[in-house]
Amino acid sequence: MKLPDLLFGVATSDHQAEAYDPIYADFRDQWEQHQKQTPRGRATDFWNRYPEDIALARDLGCKIFRFSISWSRIEPRIGEFASDMLDHYRKVAEAVLAADMIPLVTLHHFTWPVHVQERGGMTAEKFPQWYRTYVQRVVDAMGELIPYWVTFNEPNLLVYGYVKPWWQPSYLVPPGAAGEKSLSDQLDQSAILIRNMFMAHKLVRTVIRTKNPKAKVGANPFVLGLPGLLQFVIDLVATRTSSAKAFRRHNRRLAEQALLAQTPVDLIICRFTPTRERAAKVAFSHSYAEGVERLVVRKTSQVRAMSDLSGNLVGFARGSIATHTISRLMPTARQQAFSTHRDGLRALQQGKIDGFVADDAALAQAAVPSDLIVLKEVLAESKYAVGVAKGNPDLLSLVNATISSLSDPNRVTPLHPKALRRIRRRGYLRVGIVCDPGEIMSHETTQREVALARAIAKTIFGREDCVRFQTVTLDQRVPLLTSWSRFLEPLLKTASVVGTVLNSNWWHLGMAGKLPEFLCPKECVGQQDYVGLDYYWGIDSFEFDRMHQLIDASMSHFDDAPVDPPGLLRVLARFHRWFPDLEMMIIENGCIDHADGFTRMEYLREHVRGVTQARRLGIPVRGYIYWSITSNREWGLPFGPASDFGLFHIDLDHDPQLKRIATPSAELYKQIILEETATSSS
Repeated sequence: MKLPDLLFGVATSDHQAEAYDPIYADFRDQWEQHQKQTPRGRATDFWNRYPEDIALARDLGCKIFRFSISWSRIEPRIGEFASDMLDHYRKVAEAVLAADMIPLVTLHHFTWPVHVQERGGMTAEKFPQWYRTYVQRVVDAMGELIPYWVTFNEPNLLVYGYVKPWWQPSYLVPPGAAGEKSLSDQLDQSAILIRNMFMAHKLVRTVIRTKNPKAKVGANPFVLGLPGLLQFVIDLVATRTSSAKAFRRHNRRLAEQALLAQTPVDLIICRFTPTRERAAKVAFSHSYAEGVERLVVRKTSQVRAMSDLSGNLVGFARGSIATHTISRLMPTARQQAFSTHRDGLRALQQGKIDGFVADDAALAQAAVPSDLIVLKEVLAESKYAVGVAKGNPDLLSLVNATISSLSDPNRVTPLHPKALRRIRRRGYLRVGIVCDPGEIMSHETTQREVALARAIAKTIFGREDCVRFQTVTLDQRVPLLTSWSRFLEPLLKTASVVGTVLNSNWWHLGMAGKLPEFLCPKECVGQQDYVGLDYYWGIDSFEFDRMHQLIDASMSHFDDAPVDPPGLLRVLARFHRWFPDLEMMIIENGCIDHADGFTRMEYLREHVRGVTQARRLGIPVRGYIYWSITSNREWGLPFGPASDFGLFHIDLDHDPQLKRIATPSAELYKQIILEETATSSS
């Protein structure tokens, strides 16, 4: 085919750039709040300042400006469509055109209305029809203005809202609420999601091209740069998956690792508070109770608040999070760890320390001596969860379901006998707990923990006495949930990625007619007008450490992401072989401030060089769109150098004016566009 002109552009998205408005909150807003992630807040205020950002893109020499539309603003309530919101997005498109740029519109950028989720979300049977109805309104309002459309942003990443890789502490994206479903059910939901997206894409492509037959419609899957043979094997697994049963079998290893589940105890139920460090080693259930930490001092002491302990010695139980509380509230205090709470209280009595920090339940169990006093001030609040070994999702889901059933007696707890076969064969559940259940339990939390363990045993065996308790100290909790096979984790992690369909290029495999029909129906094959892709990270050889960096980068850990500019050319060449008659659009490519020894400027220069090399080889790359025009909210991550991809920097957390400041990368991009445009013209 004739080589098209190369167009450069920049991008933004609704949730990441438009300020939060409670009237039009999307489901991602709810989910970020529930996950305690960084909320978007004002974001970049693109809703009001879009003319400024469009002007910045124009001045760089861009010819494409990508923005997305918030479904939650267009349809705030079921069947009610906001004409003023549609008018606003039309004005954005008109402003792009007035700046001599092409508007590229994304219709679904990782967000959807709360009312859609309440009716079953993206896996609901009627989701494709709901999506078509929304898109029809958008197309009616502005369809003749938009030459390029993206139906689903990075559709392949959306499956990670239904399946959680065993090494991940939490779901990557919403809904992330499969906590009470069996792994088989989760995998079935991910298959339904894939099919629904193909069906919805086909429906809205018809809507768009009915309004504007020249419009080009596609999607932009997130693509990793892998060595050719490795990518071939991963894609081959997907093409050979002939049934839903085979799909479940091939993908189980992504979430389940039986070797890692072989631990000294099955569960830890003893005031275990999830933290980032712990979640890297242990899987946690929903919260079943809450607690508070307080300071204990001698009655004869002058200390009456944490602030009185500057420079003094403060104790805590080894393995508790009290050390973090002390560091946060009184960083000048010296700390001393004790094996048990009783040891710490005894040292306080003897004057060896000046204060002791612990939670209420621990103090009740340890029985605070009469010459000590527990101060009323609450130092910290904690949520307690059950600890489960990583790689054991069905046991975790059963625990979650049991916790829910205790608060709602009418709720039925599902049993997953196949996954719990090892425990059932043993005949009892092994639970690590902080006290001997035979002792008098003096605190409600301790009583609740024993009751929860027995309820879980009853769910598995039909009898609540099929549980053996093991008394543990706080610092034993993580080790007791760590398998002897932990040294194999790097190998298991790599095998989990290589052998699963979900990590293949399944979107473009479907469009090429290489997926089974239960995932991509025949009528959906070939329903795209360009080959879209997002490329950020890659590796050029199979090395375990680089592979792990790549896997972590795909899960939004960017600060150690591996950079492989030649990988972009490999990806473009592969997709060109699959779709020789379609133009290619690099919908996203970009970098944080520094990654893998590359500055953003070096990253940008090298990847654009890959694009020009591809075009010299006859690969019809039509567009290169840098992510992103400005700093933005990177999907719940804390804002900083490790999450800022912007050509124009905005201090999102501290600058009330949200001033756009050009980075050296912006100046370089302007220069690159000028050079490449001149070369293309000549």
